[in-house]
Amino acid sequence: MLADLDDPPRSRTRDLLLGALVGLPIVGLIAWFLLPGLAGMIQGNAVSYDQRLRAEDAYMQTLCAQAMVLPRDEELCECVLAIEFPSLDCRDPFLAWSLARHHTSCANVATRRASLTFCSCVDAVQTRVDKAADPQAARLEAQRVGKCLELPDAFPLPEIETLMPGA
Repeated sequence: MLADLDDPPRSRTRDLLLGALVGLPIVGLIAWFLLPGLAGMIQGNAVSYDQRLRAEDAYMQTLCAQAMVLPRDEELCECVLAIEFPSLDCRDPFLAWSLARHHTSCANVATRRASLTFCSCVDAVQTRVDKAADPQAARLEAQRVGKCLELPDAFPLPEIETLMPGA
């Protein structure tokens, strides 16, 4: 403190202003290029997720309203018919139902050849579900089919018309 009386420290205001003058344009330039892409990526993923959930809602509601076969669809439709947005609240029964449909479709030799990676993944998940000790563990294992659906050779669920009782 006594040394500051003899030789007062110089003001740091000039250095602060110089740093802001140089730093703010650089930060602004980086933000100009990065933020729109980042925001677009976030919004794009949200839009595609929303579209997928709406398609799943429509699929489940149509299935349960028009093509329900009680032994096959009972657990799924019990949930779907009780709520307004089934893709959010009926995810576990839908994934289990989806796994069973995909496993059945993969039994076809031509389908298996066309989607070998996907069918192998579905078979592995189905094996884990079959080996599960209790229904809760089987439900947790069935959720793994979501990762299979992300594979490039995955195929969609069967059309509703093919699931109708008379088809």
